[in-house]
Amino acid sequence: MNNIIRIITSDFKRLAPNVVAMVMIMGLSILPSLYAWFNILSNWDPYGEDSTKNLHVAVASDDVGIDFDGAVLNIGGIIVDNLKQNTTIGWVFTDTSEEAIDGVYAGDYYACLVIDEDFSENMISFLGGKPEHPVISYYENEKKNAIAPKITGKVKTTVQQEVDNAFVGTMAQVLVVAGEYVSGTSATSENTFTENTLERMHSLDDDLTTAITILDSYIALMDSAKNLIDTTEEMTDELDSMMDTSRQMLNAAESAANTASDSADAVSEIVDASFKNMEMQLRYLQQSVDALFSSLNVNYVEKMAASIVTSVQNQKASFDGFAADAPGGNAWVTSYGEEVTAVDNAYSTLIRDLSNLQTAANKTDYDAAAEKIVIQRDIDACIAALSTVSSEYSTKVRPQVKTTVSSIRTSINEVESLLNYTSDAIDDVADILATYPNALNMGQGNLQESRDAVADMQKMLRDLIADVEELEGNDQYRALTKLIENDPELVADMISEPIELNQQAVYPIENNGSATAPFYVILSIWFGALITVVIVKTKVMPIEGIEKMKNYQAYFGRYVTTFLIGQTQVLITVFGCLFYVGIQCKHTFLFWLACSITSFAFTFFLYSLVYALGSVGEAAAVILLVIQVAGAGGTFPVEVLPKIFQYLYGYMPFAYGMNALRECIGGMHGWDYGNYLSGLAIYIGVSLILGLVVAVPYKKLGNIMEEALEKTGCM
Repeated sequence: MNNIIRIITSDFKRLAPNVVAMVMIMGLSILPSLYAWFNILSNWDPYGEDSTKNLHVAVASDDVGIDFDGAVLNIGGIIVDNLKQNTTIGWVFTDTSEEAIDGVYAGDYYACLVIDEDFSENMISFLGGKPEHPVISYYENEKKNAIAPKITGKVKTTVQQEVDNAFVGTMAQVLVVAGEYVSGTSATSENTFTENTLERMHSLDDDLTTAITILDSYIALMDSAKNLIDTTEEMTDELDSMMDTSRQMLNAAESAANTASDSADAVSEIVDASFKNMEMQLRYLQQSVDALFSSLNVNYVEKMAASIVTSVQNQKASFDGFAADAPGGNAWVTSYGEEVTAVDNAYSTLIRDLSNLQTAANKTDYDAAAEKIVIQRDIDACIAALSTVSSEYSTKVRPQVKTTVSSIRTSINEVESLLNYTSDAIDDVADILATYPNALNMGQGNLQESRDAVADMQKMLRDLIADVEELEGNDQYRALTKLIENDPELVADMISEPIELNQQAVYPIENNGSATAPFYVILSIWFGALITVVIVKTKVMPIEGIEKMKNYQAYFGRYVTTFLIGQTQVLITVFGCLFYVGIQCKHTFLFWLACSITSFAFTFFLYSLVYALGSVGEAAAVILLVIQVAGAGGTFPVEVLPKIFQYLYGYMPFAYGMNALRECIGGMHGWDYGNYLSGLAIYIGVSLILGLVVAVPYKKLGNIMEEALEKTGCM
């Protein structure tokens, strides 16, 4: 023990008068604290408004707006206006989206927001039943800084809040109107929501009853239609038979018309020949009369007169029969009766005058000559009348007969066409009717299904009506309608923010700097211990008065200097954090105590590494520093680190020291503070093994390595 004290005293005597050494010790004492303070201050409030407002984020809106009920609504413009009032980020409002995007690529802005041109239209698209999500494009320069994108991520949250507020605000206004409607205070409705609902439900029930009645009527009509189709099918068979009979009659009529046409032409020729024959006979009679009177033989005249009278009477009878039987005779006699009568009268006069010739024997020659003149005149009159009748027949009656026959044939053709069309139509109707039964059966089935569906719907509606009527008498429902009636805006606010998040901070920490202080303070303590054991030699030179210095004496004697420098570093760091930086700390003494014990563990552990292993120990100390900075959970939760660091976490001295300091800053929980500090005892035990056990056999190997490094002249 005396030798240990002599080593400590010797170290102080050599260091105290050496100004350079004292300056070096002062530097060793202050440097770690600066590392802790500056890092804590730089992380003091990086997510606060004072810091984030210096980050430039561009905003551009391409929203063209929408004509909404006569008013132009531009939600993109509303968002831009709201962002102009927001000071959490350094917003830069550009004229075009291209300018904003180019600025992100150029590094002028950390990020940019571009509001889509259809933003307003899509925002209210849900009103049309086909909702479309409005789009805001977010461009972020992740190359510019590793942490900046995490900070500018607040931009997305901020904009989403602005959009949500705009949307929910609109919905809240609608809810106010709906609330007035529910409570019956709306200017357009005197009934409550329940009353209006029941009224519409009862109206719908009446409509469904009407629909069922109509469907029943249609079903009955389908049955009647099926019967009608059966009857119609029977009628089509009878109509087919009638069509066959009509075709037979038409064929007979057509044959008769052809015969009549031929007969009419033949008779017309006979009539013409008859007229000519009668005219020829009259002229022959005229010659006979002339010849008769030229004989001047009265007896002969009387005798021949009787024969001539008979001949003329026969001509008159032939004419009368012709007038009655000729084609168109009745119509002819009716239309041209005067001409026919004139011919008949002329024959009658001629017969009378010829009859007078039978008494010519008692007359003089003068009388006979007079009779001749009269007869000649009568014959001329008869020829003239007959010529008139013949002309009338040829020019008027005969064309009428032909026209009549032609008309008959045309009518027969039309009837034939009609029969053919009717027959085809009947066949088409029969074919169509043949398809109707299946269609009617299918339609009747669909109607029956529709009727059953409507009946089921009506049953469910009536059940719902009963439920609503029961709801109207519910006490809770009455309370809700009372609330809406008193303050519908309160309900609107409740829907816009249905959940009030009662945030209860457990072990609250005022700022990010205080939250990161445990990591940076522990890191500075390790850093201070590392540079101390590197600068302060662990090898003890021979000291006057000490003979046969033992390993443990040199080990403990030289460590005291390292320990004191480490404690000085802790005092400066702790006081600076508490009173200069001003971190939150609920247990200041325990904070210092934890730092002091941690410094003891770190300096002792690193001192032992270097004491036992020399340069290899220094390299190991640096490696441990790197591993712990990356995997001790100082900045990120250990759960998000790679598996290797999660495994090594329990063996890292950083973890115990940081957790002990967190207890002092945020608040104590049970025995956690003591448990964390007791975990450092493991490293004290490891240090003793290194310094007292490992150092002895490794000393010769260490000396060899040191000599080899010295020979390089560089190391």
